Amino acid sequence: MDEADVTELFEHYRTVKRSAEADGGRFTLLPFFVKALVTVLKDYPIFNASVDEERQEILLKRYFNIGIAVDTPEGLIVPVIKGADKKDMIRLSDEIADLAERARQRKLTLEELRGGTCTLTNIGPLGGVFATPIINQPELAIVGLHKIQDRPVVVDGEIAIRKMMYLSVSFDHRWIDGADGARFMTDLVRLVSNPGLLMARL
Repeated sequence: MDEADVTELFEHYRTVKRSAEADGGRFTLLPFFVKALVTVLKDYPIFNASVDEERQEILLKRYFNIGIAVDTPEGLIVPVIKGADKKDMIRLSDEIADLAERARQRKLTLEELRGGTCTLTNIGPLGGVFATPIINQPELAIVGLHKIQDRPVVVDGEIAIRKMMYLSVSFDHRWIDGADGARFMTDLVRLVSNPGLLMARL
């Protein structure tokens, strides 16, 4: 688990939101986290992989199909954004909204639930401080996003109110070392804390 100051990300989001919604869609913060996750997965391919339990083999994926955990009346459903690295944020936002709505209506196809390489779960809107999400097997990792809230923090030696959030990553420790987990999270926090850097890496 780690903590991120997402004040600049939130301000950047608010700046582009109106333009992004010009065609009538709904633009959220989630695509920024999807893009940040994909960027870090490229640097840490073991987190974008699955395990073949029978053969005891790791399958490293060269594509980025991000599962998005959706809370529905029938329980958690994880539709998959295929080729998330190849889609811009407006398209990602539209696709996430569509998949989430059809997940709640039980209208997803089996194909839309298969083929994930890593999962993202947005726990923040449901409450709680932080959590340890359970891996969506046979994937090897899942990232949890937690509540964004205003908190006093020290910035350049002075107290300031910043938008802060916790992030967590759960991973299969049989295949992924804890030190790599820490490095993975450090790099993810760096990207969501600095939207300029994130844009430069896309």
